[in-house]
Amino acid sequence: MKSLQVVTPHMECIFNCPFCIAKGHIHNNSFVNNYLLNYDLWKNNLIKVINDNKDLKYVVITGTNEPMQSKKCVSDIIDVVRSIKEDIQIELQTRYYKQDRVFNKLDVVAYSISNIYLINKIKPLGKVIRYVIILTNSFNNYSLKDILDLIPGSVSQITFKKLISTNGINKEVDNYILNNSVNSDTLNKLKKDIELYNGNISIRLDMNCMDSNNRYKIFREDGLVYDNWDSY
Repeated sequence: MKSLQVVTPHMECIFNCPFCIAKGHIHNNSFVNNYLLNYDLWKNNLIKVINDNKDLKYVVITGTNEPMQSKKCVSDIIDVVRSIKEDIQIELQTRYYKQDRVFNKLDVVAYSISNIYLINKIKPLGKVIRYVIILTNSFNNYSLKDILDLIPGSVSQITFKKLISTNGINKEVDNYILNNSVNSDTLNKLKKDIELYNGNISIRLDMNCMDSNNRYKIFREDGLVYDNWDSY
């Protein structure tokens, strides 16, 4: 296992994005919060996972809500990982656009952006800055060059993400995605532009970010490791 997604405790999200993939699980994110209730178990299990996986290269701090709602947990995850293996790259996935000191402790700060007009709202911070572009219809008819022209020079990585349906688990989310996804012409042009791009920024297109198979495992707030997002 080269990559581990570490999930902060679930709570009502301050952003409540209408396309949120965390709303599309049959388990409804109902996991015991052992980070709060049994911290020693949570911490020791995280330590064991890191020690047992000598090939672990990446830890991604994420959440079923905004991870920065649990700033202490974010900081604790960083401290635990660093105390065991200093060369693991630690990334935070966030929509929290305010600058925060904890960002300086990370290797990568990945800012999630679902509207093209939000790009100018971010004052990016971090050793490595990634913009994660959620492909809503606000990006319709924008080329890769158009988007790159809006992005600060400090950004070195961009991931474009296609909206993912819940396949009927959450009809509101599926309805939003049906009516607000980027159009196929724009998506196809972005695919071609990304394939031909040879600039200094690392750019990729993720067509299914929920597919964990051979990509990563998930460490949840209960202190257990899961193979995919639907396991419980």
